[in-house]
Amino acid sequence: MKRNWTISKLMMLVVMAILPFSMNAQEGKKKGKPAEKYWYIQADGGLSINHGDLANYESWIFQDFNHYKKIALQNWNGHLGFGYQFSKVVGFNIKAGYGILSGHKHGQALVFEGNNGIYYDLGLDKTNYIEGNVNLTFNLFNMFNYNPRRVFNLIPHVGFGGNFYKAGIVNQLDNNDQVASTVAPQAAKRELTFTVPVGMEFNFNIAPKFDLFFDYTYNFTGSDKLDQVAKIASDEAKHVINDKDMYSQFNLGLRVKFNNPCDIEKMARESKKITYRVNPDPLVEGEDGNVCFDVIVTIPGEYFEKQAVMNLQPYLAYNGGQINIDPITFVGEKVKGEGDFRVNYKEGGEFTKHYCMPYQEEMANSELMADPMFYIYDGVIYPTQDEIVKNTYFTQGATEKLADGVIVKDEYEIQTVYDTIVKERAVKKLTYFFNKDKYNIADRRKLNKEADAAFKDLLNSGETKYEIRAWASPEGEEGHNNELSNNRANAADKQMRDLISKAKKEGINIDGKGYGPDWNTFVELVQNSNLKDKDAILNNINSSNNKERTIKEMCAIYPQLENEILPQLRRAEVYSFENYKEAVAREVKVKVQKN
Repeated sequence: MKRNWTISKLMMLVVMAILPFSMNAQEGKKKGKPAEKYWYIQADGGLSINHGDLANYESWIFQDFNHYKKIALQNWNGHLGFGYQFSKVVGFNIKAGYGILSGHKHGQALVFEGNNGIYYDLGLDKTNYIEGNVNLTFNLFNMFNYNPRRVFNLIPHVGFGGNFYKAGIVNQLDNNDQVASTVAPQAAKRELTFTVPVGMEFNFNIAPKFDLFFDYTYNFTGSDKLDQVAKIASDEAKHVINDKDMYSQFNLGLRVKFNNPCDIEKMARESKKITYRVNPDPLVEGEDGNVCFDVIVTIPGEYFEKQAVMNLQPYLAYNGGQINIDPITFVGEKVKGEGDFRVNYKEGGEFTKHYCMPYQEEMANSELMADPMFYIYDGVIYPTQDEIVKNTYFTQGATEKLADGVIVKDEYEIQTVYDTIVKERAVKKLTYFFNKDKYNIADRRKLNKEADAAFKDLLNSGETKYEIRAWASPEGEEGHNNELSNNRANAADKQMRDLISKAKKEGINIDGKGYGPDWNTFVELVQNSNLKDKDAILNNINSSNNKERTIKEMCAIYPQLENEILPQLRRAEVYSFENYKEAVAREVKVKVQKN
């Protein structure tokens, strides 16, 4: 083999050069994201490329493919292995495998060990080898920006191992590169030599627990006998071993990671899936001068990571400041520390925190807000968000408005009367329907054309005030249904505003809101249906710890539920208010004066 600087040798120098930096990168910043440590198993397989004495390799590592594709493609290898990632950058793996090497060489003086004869134009037929090695791996990208969810990574590796090989047949080749005769039979026994594998992995994170990778590894060996021959400088020179035999491998592999990834970035991105209710809303000053209320937090299933902690900081925000109240700590099911509530990953749940505090003047024109903050449990539960920021890595969810606050007792009575009259005067006029898990008006074209026609008639009659109340059928996760009902309210709102624009009407007022799963109407429809076992169905659902899942099970037994009842609940109802402003204002004034 020539003494030239190959790509593989340069790769080895690069790997060795980055070792000091990779070791330093393990520490990272104090508040950097903690490393996900995990075991994994992997399998890979692909092409073996012969770089020994009987190979076409000269200056370009894939010359075999250009001239001797048939021979090159019969050289294959495969490995099984396992490993451990013990920091953000550095890991190790152990691999064992089997492979085959073949090749042709023309125009090079060659000699067999112990034989002074000089040969030209020889071919190697299938040296087979069993190999094993231990490797250190280094994630280049994580040295500068740790991200266990990054789709693509470059991972160089270097190791040490052994190759237990059995040298293949050596043939004399004719001018047409065909076998003319056998010069040396296959070796009688296997021999052992050390290897130094150096390579680069091109890694694709296709799922939290699965990596797909391409790996190119160059194997330096301690033997020149893998092909039974050695090169000599010239016909006159004595036997001179210029280099050891080498080979490389280009493989495709799959890695399965045995870890419990805690993706708090995803939790923060999808924090809108958490829904909040406050009772009462708006907040009210009681007769004892205290403001008392419940914060009700609904967390959907398959959302809250098992090793995660969420600190929810509620506060009353007013012009010029805010009043913080006690935070609420939610912990994942595998967190060893205690919080206010423990959240099951599969089921999620609904959690209620009660508050009572003295009324302050600043509360009069305020809003009850909340900031969710997420971090990975590291042995400590941090009670406040200030301590989280100081001590650990965290992500911030979306700020949520929970309720309006705080009205005094007299204002509360007026508001109550007002809300009562509004609800009494609201008359359902039309309904938009939707397909399961959808919020597209066009999906139910025929029914929704009827709704459009009804709304046009209302516009022509002069009604100007409308309210949209949207719902979802109650199977599925509550958080998903809350989001779905809001999307349906928005879809109905957009449809109505398009019709208003086409009709060139002005002064139209539309309010809309999603109300989540419609349990009450579901129960009513089942009770009024002709289902044979309707009482048993309702009892089964009401007694279940997971009503949504039970409904799905009942639908499999009673198709009428899915085909006839649930479609009626996937809707957005439109209510109108005749002479809304004037009538309500008069009635509120009269009722409050009477009281």
